[in-house]
Amino acid sequence: MTKLALRFALAAALIAAFTTGRAFAASKTLGLCFPAADHGWVAAVIYNAQKQAEALGVKYILTTGANPNEQSSKIDELIAQGVGAIVMLPADTKPLTPAAKRVLDAGIPLIIFDRKVEVEPTFYLAGDNPGIGVNAARFIGKQLGGKGTVVSIGVPAYGSVHTERVNAFRDTLKKEFPGIRIAKEVGAENSSKEAGLKIASDLLNAEKKIDAVFTIDDELSIGVIQAIRENERKDVKVETGAGGAQEYFNAIKDSPDMTLASFLYSPIMVKDAVKAAVDIMNGKKPAKKAVILPATGVTKENVTGYLDSSSPY
Repeated sequence: MTKLALRFALAAALIAAFTTGRAFAASKTLGLCFPAADHGWVAAVIYNAQKQAEALGVKYILTTGANPNEQSSKIDELIAQGVGAIVMLPADTKPLTPAAKRVLDAGIPLIIFDRKVEVEPTFYLAGDNPGIGVNAARFIGKQLGGKGTVVSIGVPAYGSVHTERVNAFRDTLKKEFPGIRIAKEVGAENSSKEAGLKIASDLLNAEKKIDAVFTIDDELSIGVIQAIRENERKDVKVETGAGGAQEYFNAIKDSPDMTLASFLYSPIMVKDAVKAAVDIMNGKKPAKKAVILPATGVTKENVTGYLDSSSPY
């Protein structure tokens, strides 16, 4: 579809929505709009969303965008195609807010998963992002006995996910473990292992003493471990990640020299978002406007209960 044709189709769809109130209520086709699968967690989200739609027997249109602008265009395509509801994982908060508003203005139920937008969606589902920061701070604080130096690695491009995890980690350390100093807060380009390796290598060159590392993502953490071992650093004793990556779970189980932990933010959560979208298309109102799932800790003591060789992530 050309850009001009898309504009006309979108305009027609919006006019129809305003004149009929809920123009797309009769549609039973679900729109799925996600960032491109640049790392395993997003790939697993897409996989689980499709599997859930298929299990529920609903027709769906899957779109992905390599950046916020592309994802915004995909949202316009879904609006123009008259889907009955849209499940969106925004690539970033602010850039995708106008697209989210266009969905709601068109009378289409909007289910936001994971990263927030700055309008109220029909339904919101995510893991406990602040809880990840809080729990990681408490784990590191206890492991270090309340004293030491840590570094914090986030991914600013991830919007509210980054902000909520990093801020909660910083605030909890300051309040509950004043003897622990954050030497640096840095931002990786993305949450890939390669990005973790690069930014951790730079940190290790800059900081002579690091007792613990907090990261907002398991795959990022795997790259950090590689950097620590390649640089032969023996001072780093604790690292925390988040997500639910099997490779990191295995590192938690087998690590001989560091205490590792993760806090769950499973891609399987998206199944609940898809289920909510299908319910809404079928006329069922969600019991709550938002559902936040807990950031359960995974450590050496309980990691075997989370190992799954069939997991795509």
